[in-house]
Amino acid sequence: MTKQTSKAVPTTIVRFAEIMPDWDASPDAREEGHHRAVYRYIGGPRDREPKAALPGWEFANGIVMAPPGNGAPLHSHGFEEVFMVWEGAFEVFWVDARDGEIKTVELERHDAIRIPPGVMRGYRNTGDDDGFLYYIHGRGAYEPPVFQGEEERTVVDSAPYVDPLTQVVRYDECPKNFQVYHETSLPEGVRGIRRYIGHVGGELEGVGPPPSLSEGEFSFVINENRVGSGAPLHDHPDLEEAFIPLESDWTVFWTDARGDSHQEVLGPWDMCWAPAGVQRGFRNTGRGWGKLHVIQGQGGALPPAYDQDYSHLKN
Repeated sequence: MTKQTSKAVPTTIVRFAEIMPDWDASPDAREEGHHRAVYRYIGGPRDREPKAALPGWEFANGIVMAPPGNGAPLHSHGFEEVFMVWEGAFEVFWVDARDGEIKTVELERHDAIRIPPGVMRGYRNTGDDDGFLYYIHGRGAYEPPVFQGEEERTVVDSAPYVDPLTQVVRYDECPKNFQVYHETSLPEGVRGIRRYIGHVGGELEGVGPPPSLSEGEFSFVINENRVGSGAPLHDHPDLEEAFIPLESDWTVFWTDARGDSHQEVLGPWDMCWAPAGVQRGFRNTGRGWGKLHVIQGQGGALPPAYDQDYSHLKN
């Protein structure tokens, strides 16, 4: 599907509790050491059940639950993939194309790694309890993974090798930038943004700590807001966006094509997806500082278009 088609799809709420886990997402998923279930928000096979809530245009995302000692074997994709731990601890491993050796990194809660296209990668739950590993794919249309031994199926653009070790973002080392947007100077707009990958279309992108990783096929951040604060109504005319609470409850609100206003309360791991051109906003409606994961379907977004005039805050 094209990006134009995605604009015709209304803002969509996905409840994590209503996502059916797929225990047969891969032929190896029933094998010891590879047991895992996939919870798909966006993207995935269209010819089998359970389907994702949305088919996917600019990106795909979901969560993998793996019991202790289990995970995915070596495989690759023809697009960027990010893994971020949401619960537990995971080892991510890959084949270094320069020497053929297996390299590894240990990730803990809210740590992330970006894997370039064509790199053979896998992961394993190294914790003592069931672990949850979140993923984002840089392409919405589903393509089955290429497993080790099937490398001839991998098609990627030729590019210099990027070492995945240089693509690790530790939550504790990803600074909060409180200055990306003009309205963050207002009491109701105070929020710190941990920019894992790329810009997020703010007016003050050059102010404060830079993103941890450069632009890629998509951008993503964690917003950290105090109670009652958030982002006012705004839109991105050229890209889709998704909001997923990680901690606290959040209210998302938007205006539809007829000008009617809507709002929904999201709990942890629920998702709100908004197409390009829809005025949308959010606020933390819990009782303490909260975390909201935001994904934008492209890198290098333009500043948002606001429903209100904030020009008096620009000086």
